[in-house]
Amino acid sequence: MMTVESLRKRLEALTALDGVSGFEQDVVRALREAFRPLADRVEVDPMGNLYARREGQGAGPRLVLEAHSDEIGAIVKSVDPQGFLRFDTLGGVVPALLVGRRVRVRGHLGIIGTRSGHLQRPEERGRVPSPDDLYIDLGAESADEVAEMGIAIGDPVAYDSPLLPMTNPHRVTVKAIDNRIGCAILLEVFAALQDEAPAGSVEAVIATQEEIGMRGAQVAGYRVEADYAIVVDTFMSGDTPDVDPYRELPAGIGRGPVLLTANSAHIGHPAVNRYLRQAAERAGVTLQPCTIVGKAATDAGTLHLGKGGLPTAGLGLARRYSHSPVCVLDLRDAAGAVATLVQFVRDMREHTGLGFLD
Repeated sequence: MMTVESLRKRLEALTALDGVSGFEQDVVRALREAFRPLADRVEVDPMGNLYARREGQGAGPRLVLEAHSDEIGAIVKSVDPQGFLRFDTLGGVVPALLVGRRVRVRGHLGIIGTRSGHLQRPEERGRVPSPDDLYIDLGAESADEVAEMGIAIGDPVAYDSPLLPMTNPHRVTVKAIDNRIGCAILLEVFAALQDEAPAGSVEAVIATQEEIGMRGAQVAGYRVEADYAIVVDTFMSGDTPDVDPYRELPAGIGRGPVLLTANSAHIGHPAVNRYLRQAAERAGVTLQPCTIVGKAATDAGTLHLGKGGLPTAGLGLARRYSHSPVCVLDLRDAAGAVATLVQFVRDMREHTGLGFLD
């Protein structure tokens, strides 16, 4: 329960920050300060990737735990004479979930607007509007007033959606669960191991620009010196009435972390998957094995290709309403991920076989 509450606080603080892809500075600054007392060394590269390293005792494997800092959002494309903003989307934004949403542009509240239903033509009714049909209303009366707000073309647009508890006390809804929960989990793992020296070394990597092509992880993959890696990210949930759990996705919230055995850009390394399963079993955590080939990818897709190849596994957190400002997560799944990764680090001296044929 203490881990759940700590994760809730970390998630609330991290999701309150805006970090649209390419504009993650506030998130990275906060993470840098949070990791400093927990790591031997913390660095940020020119791409914005954060590296927090814990040195261990004696010889042992070098482990990377990775998550990404960015969230989906938009970028200002133009400002019309009346002060309305047009925008391009950044990341896999779902158009059906845009209309009427609150957003923030340089700290200013805006509403994503569209033509009133009373004025829509017959062919417009019932159609999901394209982002090109939408605009952001800042309450301004002119382009000059927008300029006075300090807003210009190229500025990021983030959802305004604070963390709220559901009736079930373990479940929350908020924007940017993807992937601030992964960042919170890595912080919790380092906090849990603060007074322990791992066998080998553990490096937390928080990569930028995952939502627009896993770009930060590609850079990180050529920088880190590691023997294996685990990528922590969110995962779609198949437990809503509109998803067939057998034909589409056998994962649900509140059932434990997801062992992502395969996605569109990565197939889990057999040895790392085996060690991850063993750690979960020892920690008393149930994993949900899943595949999502052809539909989604994580930073594992580029990280595992670094240098001569990096044996990599994927650990996911199921969340409902993916890529929306109202994702729903069960914090007990995140606590299970923390317990599994802490056990994985404690088991590192036993991880002697990381070859493809081991």
